[in-house]
Amino acid sequence: MKSEKEKFEFVYVENDGTVRELDNDEIEYLETEFEPSDGARPYIKSNYDQLTPDKKILGFLHRSKVPKDIEIINTDLRYAEMRFPIGIYDTNKAIELPVGIYSIKVLGGWSVSVGNFSIELKNRENGKVITPKVTNWRIQSYEFGERAKKIMSLDIPKRGTYLIEFKNQKDLKVRRSNLFLTRLFEKELPNEKLEIWIG
Repeated sequence: MKSEKEKFEFVYVENDGTVRELDNDEIEYLETEFEPSDGARPYIKSNYDQLTPDKKILGFLHRSKVPKDIEIINTDLRYAEMRFPIGIYDTNKAIELPVGIYSIKVLGGWSVSVGNFSIELKNRENGKVITPKVTNWRIQSYEFGERAKKIMSLDIPKRGTYLIEFKNQKDLKVRRSNLFLTRLFEKELPNEKLEIWIG
């Protein structure tokens, strides 16, 4: 690991334009050797203002290319993206959401018990907290190649960046099948590995 004086050569630009130091997992990812044709290779920006094809500013950037007037910060906050799942034990997660009504689905199975599991989203700008509503109409689908079941609906009245907080995670129980006989012999999926998807 690099010392305080010998910082790692890359940093990360978030979608709001802030620049932060990398964590250990990100450094390990960048130090991994990839084949030229490997689709898992990291996206590294050539300059601070470079945008992704979907017009986002986020991405890895060489430290020397950070504009002089932008501070490189140390923070545990990480931004999730709508196109990726979020682990229910992930902490310090934030997500940018446009105005709209969203489904929250749990991944891995179709037999789901929510119990007292809940999610809160806090708008970073105004501090308003939104609690998704548990739905009784639980639609089954496939997401990311896995079984998925809708458990909540989320109404976002104002576009913004929202901090995500999970509560009572142990209450969320998922089995792969929703068939009664199959459930009798099927173990619950490991609670600590459960993920949700907002979309």
